[in-house]
Amino acid sequence: MIFIYPPIFYLADMRHKYLIQIYSTGVEDRILEDLIQSLKTTFNAKLSLNYLEWKDIVQFYNPMRKQVNASKLIYWLSENISFPPNSRMLVLANIDGYVEGLNFVFGISNPGIGGIVFTTRLNPLFYGEEYDDYLYRLRIFKETLHELGHSYGLTHCQNLCVMRFSNSIYDVDRKPAHYCTKCQKKLNYHNPELLKT
Repeated sequence: MIFIYPPIFYLADMRHKYLIQIYSTGVEDRILEDLIQSLKTTFNAKLSLNYLEWKDIVQFYNPMRKQVNASKLIYWLSENISFPPNSRMLVLANIDGYVEGLNFVFGISNPGIGGIVFTTRLNPLFYGEEYDDYLYRLRIFKETLHELGHSYGLTHCQNLCVMRFSNSIYDVDRKPAHYCTKCQKKLNYHNPELLKT
């Protein structure tokens, strides 16, 4: 059974009918706090911050690839975390992830459940570049919006939109940190009042 530390705090008005449960392992608190503040500008949702034990993640570590099997991890999490109505899980893990057939993924999602964002390849240090705190936080925010978008029913988008597929870190940097008008309409249709106007 998964062990989850008690939530650190709940944010936003209790009248909101949506809940985003954030679970972290290996990601600095200051990064998480910044992400939560950014998510509050996008979603009308309560946000909770929890911590996963590292062993819950690394049980799906592939030593040959030096990566976590994202598909197996999200399935396991969806079976071991409780989901109140209208809630989504968002896991932030400071490790590299993959799915079969791809060299890596920045994240993975499961419609109606939530998603995982792997932060390792979002850090400029991974590419031998100088650390840029703003860029790192922005990349995490974009991929968080992307995976949550999938969990709320969005597919990949060809517009200038955070839902564009990212095949490389350059794709992540090129897309904006918001949903396009078409994706906003879809989100609002299927999840009334989820987005802030």
